[in-house]
Amino acid sequence: MHPPNDREYLERRQRMSEEKARTASDPGIARIHGEFAAAYARRLAQQAAPVAE
Repeated sequence: MHPPNDREYLERRQRMSEEKARTASDPGIARIHGEFAAAYARRLAQQAAPVAE
């Protein structure tokens, strides 16, 4: 289990990456930031998934 501040960190980084993807003038940079945002979203989804016992 991750500490609560880990989730807050991931949420903050996801929002920042999404914003940078939207505002980047270079399409390649926008794509990379979009990939970062997607990776943070996957990590957050994994944390929310119940763990099988």
